[in-house]
Amino acid sequence: MERFFPAVLLAVFICAACGGPGAEETLAVINGNPVTRQQFNLKAKLYGLTVNTPGEEEQFLNLLINDMLVLEQAKKMNIRLSGEQMRAEMENFAPDYDTKETKKALKDAGIRYGEWKKDLKEKIIRKKVIETAMSGKINIRPDEVRDFYWTNILEFRTIKRARARQIVLNTEEKAKEVQQELMRGGDFAALAEKYSVTSEAKLGGDLGYFGEKEMPVFITSVVFSMKKGEISPVVRSPYGWHILKCEDIQEADTPKFEQVRQEAYDRYYEQKKEEYFNAWMEELREAARIEIKGIKTEKKKTEVGK
Repeated sequence: MERFFPAVLLAVFICAACGGPGAEETLAVINGNPVTRQQFNLKAKLYGLTVNTPGEEEQFLNLLINDMLVLEQAKKMNIRLSGEQMRAEMENFAPDYDTKETKKALKDAGIRYGEWKKDLKEKIIRKKVIETAMSGKINIRPDEVRDFYWTNILEFRTIKRARARQIVLNTEEKAKEVQQELMRGGDFAALAEKYSVTSEAKLGGDLGYFGEKEMPVFITSVVFSMKKGEISPVVRSPYGWHILKCEDIQEADTPKFEQVRQEAYDRYYEQKKEEYFNAWMEELREAARIEIKGIKTEKKKTEVGK
């Protein structure tokens, strides 16, 4: 459900405001447990969020309320993890969690390592609670998967795609020299690696598979007019002089249900899982004592404006 990516640390931890006047203001009380402005700001940092408007505040506060309610369920379900299990799970969530780089990034962002580690543990526990709560609750019949496929058949359709290589040169003269080598039977990939000035040169100029709208038009207009194995004339662009080779063409296709049965099942399962989670979360909220104190909702803001 949740996963943490340490590579984002440096970019996002400086986004949210922290501390300041009113930091101990109580924003909400959930089953007798307060959420303070200080906690709210810290969690915003840990989530890598900037919260600017009343609507964003309300939305994020509701997320924190949901988190707290799920953690309460962990106690009721007696969900516990041993130290070894927790270390393994933390490695899965954040493989570099205990490195000097992570600790330095946290320090630079003004976040204590202990605070971040506690938040990571809570994420792991919530994941376990949700998995336990949903275990065995989602039963899918074969006819449901088939119905899902037919209802969403356009999502399974594949567009026409081509695979191409290119050699890019800085001058037209050099491009024509390389093209002559190709006409004499030179290996396109080897010549791309030798002469091309773009980053994919080390891959033999391989651009991979792409659709007609997924590359600049000066490439797609040429490649999609070629047959498999053909090499283009020299094509000029703002980036230089290109020679293109069409490696393969895959026509648009709508696969039969049997061909994508597993994919259809996986997509439908994810949809049902989200529906069940939302319903379960709503039940938890209805059963809880939730009092919102310190944040104006968008609705209240509108009423004030009137």
